[in-house]
Amino acid sequence: MPTSGQCHSAEAPSVRGRRTSNATTIADIVDAAKEEFAAHGFDGSTVDSICRRAKVSKQLLYYYFGSKSDLYTIILREAAENTAVFIGRDEYAALAPEDALTQFMQNMFREFVERPQIARMTIDEAQHAFVHVGKASPLAAVLRTLIDEVLRPIVERGIAEGVFRPDCDADQLFWAIYSFVTTWFATSPMVTLVARTRAGADMDSAAWRANSIAFVLAAVRNPA
Repeated sequence: MPTSGQCHSAEAPSVRGRRTSNATTIADIVDAAKEEFAAHGFDGSTVDSICRRAKVSKQLLYYYFGSKSDLYTIILREAAENTAVFIGRDEYAALAPEDALTQFMQNMFREFVERPQIARMTIDEAQHAFVHVGKASPLAAVLRTLIDEVLRPIVERGIAEGVFRPDCDADQLFWAIYSFVTTWFATSPMVTLVARTRAGADMDSAAWRANSIAFVLAAVRNPA
């Protein structure tokens, strides 16, 4: 099972109906596509730009992947599969609720740090209403699993132990956490620029992560 941050580019992705005898070439195309899609989004990327980065011909890309849309879909499906395992379900049960929630957030931040291309592609696709992969994207099912099978037990245990607010809701909490994580990766240049207009307020990813975790813990902590 892959761990957080491991890239699958060393292995040929599943390309339905196409031979995968040249795994290196396929991996080069996938890696180049991730960089292009992350930098320019689906609409701003072209087959020509992907091929130039991968140093392959358009004919070869079409041979293995069919189209730019097919390639984009394959990469996002890979992202969903990796997201399903990056936030290990076994490590939280032994931790106190606040520590488990902290670890959950740290894992989410680490996943985005170690796979920035996938993070930006996922944000871009969400902004386009999943038009390129369809609303039945596997990412939706994966996130539903993270909420129900990973975060919800942490929340329920925290409420039962009187540590978290009785009205703490796992769904709302997840999207608050997701917003903190994705905001940094979507708008970090702006956050950093604005922070520097105040003396002693330089902001980097570590500071953003620490502040985000502290904010969430304060929000869910039972005041009683």
